[in-house]
Amino acid sequence: MLRRATMPDRTVILTMVDESMASPGSLLEILLQSFKSGEGTQRLVNHLVIITMDLQAFEYCRSLHPYCIHPSIFPHQFATTKTQSSMRTPAYMLFTWTRRDVLFEVIRLGYNIIFTDADVLWLRSPFINLNAVNELTISCNVLSDGQGGSYLYDEGIFFLKANAISFEFFKYWKLTKILFPNDPAEESLCTTIKARQAVADSYGFRIQLVNTSYFGGFCQLNKDIFKEVYTIQANCCDDLKSKVHDLRIVLDDWIRFRKRASGDNALDKMALRWPQKCSRRNDT
Repeated sequence: MLRRATMPDRTVILTMVDESMASPGSLLEILLQSFKSGEGTQRLVNHLVIITMDLQAFEYCRSLHPYCIHPSIFPHQFATTKTQSSMRTPAYMLFTWTRRDVLFEVIRLGYNIIFTDADVLWLRSPFINLNAVNELTISCNVLSDGQGGSYLYDEGIFFLKANAISFEFFKYWKLTKILFPNDPAEESLCTTIKARQAVADSYGFRIQLVNTSYFGGFCQLNKDIFKEVYTIQANCCDDLKSKVHDLRIVLDDWIRFRKRASGDNALDKMALRWPQKCSRRNDT
């Protein structure tokens, strides 16, 4: 499957879904539609491999896309993820552990990875921002936790280079699952890297942080978002139905924006209609 989907430089685009994300009217449909509606993204869908976490997701995925991987090729724990009602629940932690194992296996096979969360819209090809020299290219942002603190989160997309350095670092990361099963640093790749920066440096694991203005999301909005961003993620949103509702509006607005983009003031005539059901934070 990876061999058929890979780009000439052995890069594949990966995402992961379970039944709640891969059913009629779900996040998977919107993700695929964004590839078809973006600037320079139509051909990229041919390099997208979808990891399905259960049989229902696999069957539905196959009805939409040629490159779907069934969980039976992985260890048993890969098929145990259930519906995620909150992004900061144990279910999300399990999905994170699973993602890490998938990344490790794909790197082991020698494929570079562009990983995208299923709740990300691809508006433009992000390749100009993904540096193949470094082991990891990622965009990290800071958000208040509403209790006087803050936490790091990624913008739903990152590039991971397949080489011996990445392989050894991910072997270490897998080991932390056994040694530190409840470690909160594993909630996002950005948090993990910050918490284990010294370890990453010791392996020679090079990290490039991309300007957050290029990878947008509901957590950070601005009026010029369609002019600047390459992807938009439905973050700051715990409910899947709300994500689907608001991402459909974003995609509709993006299609309208592209039709009117010949004028410099195209966006000035379009007020942001989203998020509606997801929370609105840090508008600029």
